[in-house]
Amino acid sequence: MRPSILNPLFAGAAGIKGIGSKLDRLLAGFLRPSHGAAGETTRVLDLLFHLPSGIVDRRFRPRIADLPREGVVTVEVTVGKHRPPPAFNKRVPYRIDVHDQTGTLTLVFFHSYADSLKRMLPEGERRFVSGKIDWYGAEPQMAHPDHVVSAEEFDRLPLIEPIYP
Repeated sequence: MRPSILNPLFAGAAGIKGIGSKLDRLLAGFLRPSHGAAGETTRVLDLLFHLPSGIVDRRFRPRIADLPREGVVTVEVTVGKHRPPPAFNKRVPYRIDVHDQTGTLTLVFFHSYADSLKRMLPEGERRFVSGKIDWYGAEPQMAHPDHVVSAEEFDRLPLIEPIYP
């Protein structure tokens, strides 16, 4: 028998403001997979012990010339030329050249819409891009950056993000 003071931890999570029965069933499906199918609900305890399995650290802010061979970086860049794929071959990625005072980086987007990329990355504007750095030959590139923000929005960029299983 457990002490009665612990009983609220074993109560259903649907009692928490913002969690209704629909969200409760969804949470039970991945927090308690062996029980979720049987119709059990999520407990408050399940939410408390659903801990991150790792983090993504976006605090490293090198210049383009100092980019590492691999890893997650956040780079302040000026947006250059947009290079959309040819109309006859949609499998070619959309590329955007960005630069700083030290070099050039290519942002690569597969199956994306040119209009939204032009709004997100207007030519001549300064942006902070954050994501995994890759190299194509001797040229650095970043495929589908995790975050693209303007200088005014940089405060909202999560510099450390938890990764949940």
